[in-house]
Amino acid sequence: MASVGLGAAVALSRAAYDGGTDPISVATARSVFGVALVGAICLATGRSLKVPRRLWPHLAGLGLLVGYMFYGHIGAVEYIPVGLAALLFFMYPPLVAVFIAILDRQSIGFVKGLALATSFLGLALMLGVDLGSYDWRGVLLALAAGIFCAVNAVWIARVMRGVDVLVMTFYMTAVGGGLLVGVAALSGGFTMPTSSGGWLGAFAVVLFQGCSIPFFYAAIPRIGPEKTAMLNNLQPVTSIVLAYLLFAQALSPLQFLGGAMVIGGILLMQWHETQRGLR
Repeated sequence: MASVGLGAAVALSRAAYDGGTDPISVATARSVFGVALVGAICLATGRSLKVPRRLWPHLAGLGLLVGYMFYGHIGAVEYIPVGLAALLFFMYPPLVAVFIAILDRQSIGFVKGLALATSFLGLALMLGVDLGSYDWRGVLLALAAGIFCAVNAVWIARVMRGVDVLVMTFYMTAVGGGLLVGVAALSGGFTMPTSSGGWLGAFAVVLFQGCSIPFFYAAIPRIGPEKTAMLNNLQPVTSIVLAYLLFAQALSPLQFLGGAMVIGGILLMQWHETQRGLR
């Protein structure tokens, strides 16, 4: 559910930007909606918002990462095609495995190494096609969002065990939202859509992202960060299909091959982990 919703939000953000608004305004509105939504659910279900004081620094750090993730992933679409933004962001599943291997002081192994090499080669193939046509602001925004997403997932799995997922999401979203509100204010305020299509796109992004994020974080403590990342591979597929249907944004054959290598490397690594777990 999180993958489909987040994938749709990335694709539909293109309509919001074409309709006159900008990424920081959409990301800020989405974060404010997310805080209100999760906070209301916590209150309606009688959850206590108290958390141990030792977790405050972790929640603050995770919230800063979330704030950038809200902006970076959909913000990249202002500069580069939806499909490219989605696939660049989805370097995060292999990074999750790398970070876990480093923290556990384990070698990545041949199969994981092959999977990572395949993914990065696919990325190079995608970006090696007419690089001059890509705005590097979009490339960096999407890649940084993917890196921060990997750090965020591993961090949560390591230090947030036993914490109610909705309470955790409320605080992370609140910190991220506060960061974005400040950035929006310093950058000249909010830019409202100027067309009905822009309003519809912005509303869809806010709704889909706001409702999907809690599902993503609910999955991590239940199935772990690596399996969550594996299932989240559906997200770029959703983004690319919707981008093609709505905006006719299709990848070239060579880019498609590179994208297939990225996703293939990710799935190979996750399959290997599953096989190891069955032994």
